[in-house]
Amino acid sequence: MRSELQRIRLWVVILLCLTFEGVIISKLVYLQVIKGEDFKKKVKKQSSVKLKVNPRRGRIYDRRRRILATTIQGKRVYPLGVLAGQVIGFVGKDGKGLEGVEYLFDSLLAGRGGWRTFGKTPMGKLYPYPGYPQDEILEGYDLILTIDADIQAIVEEELYKRVKELNAKGGMGLVVAPTTGEILAMVNLPPFNPNQWKRYRCWRNRVVQDEFEPGSIFKLVPLSIILKEKICSLKDTVEDGSSRITIRGKVIHDVRKHPPFTFEEALWHSSNVAFVRLGRKIGKKRLYQEALLFGFNNLTGIELPGEVKGKLSSPDSWGVLRFANLMFGQGLTCSFLQLVFAYQAIANQGVLLEPIIIKEIQRKTPTPIVVYKAQPKVVRRVVSVEVATLITKLLVGVIEEGSGILAKHSSISVAGKTGTANKCRGGRYVSSYICSFICFFPTERPMFVVGCMIDEPKGKYLAGEVLGPTIKNIIQKLTTLSPYREKINET
Repeated sequence: MRSELQRIRLWVVILLCLTFEGVIISKLVYLQVIKGEDFKKKVKKQSSVKLKVNPRRGRIYDRRRRILATTIQGKRVYPLGVLAGQVIGFVGKDGKGLEGVEYLFDSLLAGRGGWRTFGKTPMGKLYPYPGYPQDEILEGYDLILTIDADIQAIVEEELYKRVKELNAKGGMGLVVAPTTGEILAMVNLPPFNPNQWKRYRCWRNRVVQDEFEPGSIFKLVPLSIILKEKICSLKDTVEDGSSRITIRGKVIHDVRKHPPFTFEEALWHSSNVAFVRLGRKIGKKRLYQEALLFGFNNLTGIELPGEVKGKLSSPDSWGVLRFANLMFGQGLTCSFLQLVFAYQAIANQGVLLEPIIIKEIQRKTPTPIVVYKAQPKVVRRVVSVEVATLITKLLVGVIEEGSGILAKHSSISVAGKTGTANKCRGGRYVSSYICSFICFFPTERPMFVVGCMIDEPKGKYLAGEVLGPTIKNIIQKLTTLSPYREKINET
């Protein structure tokens, strides 16, 4: 009886064990087979996370690889502050470039983002896991500008000092390598700090985006025609000393009374009267053609946003007075960039180049790869080598003997021209002035074209007086700046 009871109990235990095992196996089958995929997804979801990854925005460097713009912990930073602020531009809250190089090359600098799956530990720490799917992420390209931060700082400092001294409205500066067209400095005053862009109401690059009447610095254009066509010789008397001329009842006069001028003296001392008289031998159509040849009334093609081309109407619309005014730079507008590059052509033996602001573009890989490298871009030949040489000789006289004498350097030959222009408001010229001074040096083998402009100086208004000392200081500092010092000494 007892034996039978024990056997029953044993079978009950066996049956219970089999039942329990069957339940477990059934549960495992249910979990692993039927619900397996669902649980895999839940485990993966809990142990991984899919995140959008923004690429590193590319850096912006100067020509010597000094950082002008970089990104630190998601915020765009400009380490040199106001230096070339309007050229570089800035990035808005959404990470998009809004001005300058940051705007025009935004797609290259920004790169291309995507989704990446990261593993997640029980403590919530993320880690990269190669096996997880991910989009291809393209880091932003790096831009190397042609700007030299040292030259930029020199021009900014000297021009800013003069603007403050004369309580002027603002100023512009440009330094160009004449044989390549590279922009070594581009200055806009008042200054602008892209780190604090919200504090400013205006961050426009006036060198490229503003138009103004150039004044006597435009005399380069009729000068070129006179020399090409041998309208007069350098020693011919072209102004009898009256210092004034009447056109359609309007008196045009020189700055001060003077003795009779030869042609070269008329240029040195920037005689409006002499050039108006010579204009009668040039003609409207010829002046217009030459202006176009030098690049006026046209875009330069610089790689910066908002460039203006200026305004020079067809010669068919010019009256006698308008034509006379054009001979000394009134009645047309241009950008400061256009004006400086007209002189770049003379410094480059008569060949006009396109301005270059982007020197290289690099793709960031374990080793940087250069994907673009700028080369000089010829627009056209404007004058022959012989005429360019003669113009240079005459422009040296401007510095040595004439209106630009305050920029004269003790040991370096400098060629240049001044320009003082009345501002026009409401169709009438007023007693506010724009003063410009452009020069290049050393004249034997020019390395620099330097241009400065001051808007509405107070107390002085003649360009030679306003900007001569500033140009001289800039020349002095550039000639002592390594690595240019050695090259200048060679010439």
